[in-house]
Amino acid sequence: MKKTLTLALLWLMAAGASAVPPDAALDTVYQLYAAQDLDKAYATLQRLDAEAKTPADRFAVRLEIGDYLLDKKADYAGAEAVYSALAADYPKHKQLPDVLYRLALCLEMREDYLEGAKNYEIVATRYPKSTYGTDALDAIERCFRKNYQDRVAYVDSYPITRIELDDRISRNPSAYEKYEKKQLLLDTMIDNRLLYSAAVSAGVATDSTLLLALSEQRNRAVFQEWNERTVASKSEPAEKELKAAYKKEVATRYTTPEKVRLYQIQVATKEEAEKLRLDLLSDTTKKWDSLARQFSTAPDKEKGGDLGMIARGSQPKPVEQAAFSLKVGDISKPIQVKDGFVIVKVTEKKPKTVRTFADVRNQLSADMKQQNTARLYEQVIADLKVKATLKMDTTALDQGKDTLATVNGILIDTTALTARLNAIPPFYRSQFDTPEGKRRILDNLVMEKLLLKEAESQKLWLVNKVVDQVMSRRAGMLVDAYKRSMTADKVVLDSAQLMAEYKATLAEYKEPAKVHAREITAPSRTRAEELRRWAVNGKLPAMIQGRGLLFPADNPDVEASFSAASANTDSLLGEYALAGAPVALPGKPMVSVGNKSVPDISQKTKITGPYVKPAPYGFGFGDLSKQGRLYRPVPARAERLAQLDSLLGRPARPETATVAPTDSARFGTYVKADEPLPADFVAGLFKLGANETAKPLATADGKLLVKVTRKDTAQKATFQDIAKRFSSSSSRWSGGDLYWLARDDKAHDKKIVDAAFSLSKGSLSPVIKLNDSSYVFVTMEEKKAAFTRPFSEVRSKIDNKLRRAQEKQLYDQLLKDLRGRAKIDIVMKEADFVVEPIPEEAQPEEAQPKPAEPEK
Repeated sequence: MKKTLTLALLWLMAAGASAVPPDAALDTVYQLYAAQDLDKAYATLQRLDAEAKTPADRFAVRLEIGDYLLDKKADYAGAEAVYSALAADYPKHKQLPDVLYRLALCLEMREDYLEGAKNYEIVATRYPKSTYGTDALDAIERCFRKNYQDRVAYVDSYPITRIELDDRISRNPSAYEKYEKKQLLLDTMIDNRLLYSAAVSAGVATDSTLLLALSEQRNRAVFQEWNERTVASKSEPAEKELKAAYKKEVATRYTTPEKVRLYQIQVATKEEAEKLRLDLLSDTTKKWDSLARQFSTAPDKEKGGDLGMIARGSQPKPVEQAAFSLKVGDISKPIQVKDGFVIVKVTEKKPKTVRTFADVRNQLSADMKQQNTARLYEQVIADLKVKATLKMDTTALDQGKDTLATVNGILIDTTALTARLNAIPPFYRSQFDTPEGKRRILDNLVMEKLLLKEAESQKLWLVNKVVDQVMSRRAGMLVDAYKRSMTADKVVLDSAQLMAEYKATLAEYKEPAKVHAREITAPSRTRAEELRRWAVNGKLPAMIQGRGLLFPADNPDVEASFSAASANTDSLLGEYALAGAPVALPGKPMVSVGNKSVPDISQKTKITGPYVKPAPYGFGFGDLSKQGRLYRPVPARAERLAQLDSLLGRPARPETATVAPTDSARFGTYVKADEPLPADFVAGLFKLGANETAKPLATADGKLLVKVTRKDTAQKATFQDIAKRFSSSSSRWSGGDLYWLARDDKAHDKKIVDAAFSLSKGSLSPVIKLNDSSYVFVTMEEKKAAFTRPFSEVRSKIDNKLRRAQEKQLYDQLLKDLRGRAKIDIVMKEADFVVEPIPEEAQPEEAQPKPAEPEK
């Protein structure tokens, strides 16, 4: 099955089994319908009527003449006359219900809703099993909407019913809660009625262009009905088929095997593996992923030995047996594998699951229906092609020929293909504007001709679902066509008018002077000045990043683990990090370590915290230059409410005060960092290599260990580079780009705008204070002088503006004239929409408990 790319083309490709036409002569007429040769079709019908030999032939031909007038020419009066004569001349014909149904449709289209409903009722009640018995029942409801006696307005005696108004309101109830909004909606409905009546009076309903457009809408609806009847309705799988398919695929498609999350460390010898295992079991401070990165020889070492969620059959048998026998958190004994020995650990287990038939039935049914639809579609299309006289020139598209195909004598040329291509929405059009895409469109055009003939012979345009769609579109298309003829088509503009408007509104086309600027923002003036020096020099100095731990008491194991060059420092530091939100104090300088945070000691901090665990306490710093400072961390405990209030600078509360849950969670250790560390200690850090640890620094609060985790040499850097790496504003992601600024720019601080305009190209502004925590400097990259956009550039905009204005004037005048000539009677009242409260005596009484019966 050829893959379709749009919903429209899907319906246009729908097909179905062929039906035997009433006779060969009418089959020729249906073929002419498909070829859009309506005049020849009508001439053929006239000839057949004159040549009819029997009453049966005459009935068939005249019924088709009525259908031609109703469906092809929108001559409802003419069609009504034909059907009325048939009903009178053939009162006992087996197709009398079909004639009455058509007659009812003619009456409905002529807005004789009462008589139309009566004829529909005859078909639905007396002939419920006839061809259109069910359709007639549905059509009665449509006529009821106009026969409904609760009216809200009359337009030249034409009623607008309350049920129609309520239907419009129900589409967006919140928009029409006020009565004034309901009045505006009713005004719109009245205007639409006036326009519709004017369109009919002006002959728009029988205009050939509109009839062609309406025919395309009608054909789409017919193709949908054809597809539903011939393909979709026959593709639904039986319950027995669904259960058989489920049984066949349950073990593969609907079963998820047992899985475990497995980690491994691979080494060369059994002794090494056993030592690592014992270390992990005896010392909980040693982390699996750190040891895996340090000692494992497997390719997954950088992921901490993570093998992911594994099922049986994905690992060597001994590893698999161990993995599925371990409990979560257990570590296996050494296992021999091809390249040495491994120890494995399981961190998660997922049991085997099987989705039941009830769980998957709907999805399985949808999948099977799609498969059945594709198979049946191919079969039906093949049958149609075999029965048709079909000629397709496979080289025509490549060679640029005009004639592409013929279907039962109907020509399909490049004009038809181009028109269909241009009808595809621009978003999808590029997918079809290729040789292969055009072949698909050509296939669709061929299918349309085959399908249209079949649909005409089966009269699917009379099915109520199709009638509903066509009627709803017809009214809108009539109104749109009439409005266009009375407004847009009457607007004429010349160059002189456009130029006069350009001169009169020249101020609108003046573009102010603009500058293209970038910014770098920092939380302090000191930091901003430092970043500015780097930007001026176009060079970043040597910088280091680091992590630290403060030990109030000796802890040799943690000190050794932290100092090891191979240690996963951030993972270790995460064990001694701050609490997360909302417990941690917001807005404090932090350094991320994995998914946790520690205080940034490169920035002065009055107070931050609390820590999750007791000592040691973790710290960090990022991108520190030799001119930068580190601040000594000083721990402070808060174990009581008064201590917490004092640390956080809040008014003291009595110890007897109720402690809020957030405050109780904040009891613990905090840290201050507002006194610089010794300059020689900081300078010494720059002499270390990456992953080297400085000698412990003794402080009044304990031993401070600092480790350099990254070291960058001096390097060239553009303003954008520095902004992306160091700026604290959201513009950092675009290299500090402020884009084009005008003098009256409202999106940025006026200080920034003024600074940008004061600069020459490539120069930098001084540091500007925006507030106590935001300092910025900018550079100007390009300046545009003020200018006026030329007429040639804005001509189309002016044309569109004047055209819209004139169209509105014409439309407003049109409505004024139509309302002036019409008799409009609005009977809707605000009281009609007031919901009466339930009378007190009508409200149900609350159930009262029965009194206890006296003891016997």
